Amino acid sequence: MGEEHKVDVKQALRVFDRATKEGQKEADGWHFQGLTMSTDFDGYTVFINSPKVKLTVFFHNKYSVDYENSKDLGEFIKLIASLDKD
Repeated sequence: MGEEHKVDVKQALRVFDRATKEGQKEADGWHFQGLTMSTDFDGYTVFINSPKVKLTVFFHNKYSVDYENSKDLGEFIKLIASLDKD
Protein backbone atom coordinates (compact mmCIF):
# COMPACT_ATOMS: atom_id res chain seq x y z
CA MET A 1 0.00 0.00 0.00
CA GLY A 2 1.55 3.28 -1.10
CA GLU A 3 1.69 6.43 0.98
CA GLU A 4 -0.84 8.09 -1.32
CA HIS A 5 -3.38 5.53 -0.13
CA LYS A 6 -2.71 5.72 3.59
CA VAL A 7 -5.99 5.62 5.51
CA ASP A 8 -6.58 8.38 8.05
CA VAL A 9 -8.02 6.28 10.87
CA LYS A 10 -9.18 9.23 12.98
CA GLN A 11 -11.02 10.63 9.97
CA ALA A 12 -12.64 7.25 9.29
CA LEU A 13 -13.76 7.02 12.92
CA ARG A 14 -15.29 10.51 12.74
CA VAL A 15 -17.25 9.39 9.67
CA PHE A 16 -18.32 6.25 11.53
CA ASP A 17 -19.56 8.40 14.42
CA ARG A 18 -21.48 10.59 11.98
CA ALA A 19 -23.04 7.52 10.37
CA THR A 20 -24.30 6.27 13.74
CA LYS A 21 -26.08 9.62 14.18
CA GLU A 22 -27.26 10.37 10.65
CA GLY A 23 -27.28 7.00 8.88
CA GLN A 24 -30.06 4.45 8.47
CA LYS A 25 -29.80 1.65 11.05
CA GLU A 26 -30.32 -1.80 9.52
CA ALA A 27 -29.67 -5.35 10.72
CA ASP A 28 -26.17 -5.32 9.19
CA GLY A 29 -25.15 -1.89 10.55
CA TRP A 30 -25.58 1.74 9.64
CA HIS A 31 -26.00 2.70 5.99
CA PHE A 32 -24.68 6.15 5.15
CA GLN A 33 -23.76 7.71 1.80
CA GLY A 34 -23.07 4.38 0.08
CA LEU A 35 -21.15 2.89 3.01
CA THR A 36 -22.15 0.20 5.50
CA MET A 37 -20.64 0.54 8.96
CA SER A 38 -20.75 -1.76 11.96
CA THR A 39 -18.78 -2.94 15.00
CA ASP A 40 -17.96 -6.27 16.54
CA PHE A 41 -19.80 -7.42 19.67
CA ASP A 42 -17.72 -5.32 22.10
CA GLY A 43 -17.36 -2.21 19.94
CA TYR A 44 -13.56 -2.33 19.81
CA THR A 45 -13.42 -3.20 16.11
CA VAL A 46 -15.09 -0.97 13.52
CA PHE A 47 -15.98 -2.06 9.98
CA ILE A 48 -16.48 0.49 7.20
CA ASN A 49 -17.39 -1.11 3.89
CA SER A 50 -18.13 0.18 0.43
CA PRO A 51 -19.09 -2.18 -2.39
CA LYS A 52 -15.38 -2.47 -3.36
CA VAL A 53 -13.36 -1.70 -0.20
CA LYS A 54 -13.46 -3.13 3.32
CA LEU A 55 -11.77 -1.16 6.09
CA THR A 56 -11.38 -2.73 9.52
CA VAL A 57 -10.19 -0.51 12.38
CA PHE A 58 -8.86 -2.39 15.39
CA PHE A 59 -8.03 -1.33 18.95
CA HIS A 60 -5.27 1.32 19.17
CA ASN A 61 -6.11 2.58 15.65
CA LYS A 62 -4.46 -0.32 13.86
CA TYR A 63 -6.26 -1.15 10.64
CA SER A 64 -6.46 -3.43 7.65
CA VAL A 65 -7.95 -2.61 4.30
CA ASP A 66 -9.04 -5.06 1.60
CA TYR A 67 -9.47 -3.88 -1.98
CA GLU A 68 -9.02 -5.13 -5.53
CA ASN A 69 -7.14 -2.17 -7.01
CA SER A 70 -5.69 1.18 -6.00
CA LYS A 71 -8.36 3.12 -7.93
CA ASP A 72 -11.10 1.63 -5.72
CA LEU A 73 -9.11 2.45 -2.59
CA GLY A 74 -8.46 6.00 -3.78
CA GLU A 75 -12.18 6.57 -4.37
CA PHE A 76 -12.97 5.15 -0.92
CA ILE A 77 -10.46 7.48 0.75
CA LYS A 78 -11.89 10.47 -1.14
CA LEU A 79 -15.40 9.52 -0.04
CA ILE A 80 -14.33 9.26 3.61
CA ALA A 81 -12.60 12.66 3.36
CA SER A 82 -15.64 14.30 1.78
CA LEU A 83 -17.97 12.89 4.44
CA ASP A 84 -15.68 14.20 7.16
CA LYS A 85 -15.86 17.74 5.73
CA ASP A 86 -19.63 18.07 5.29
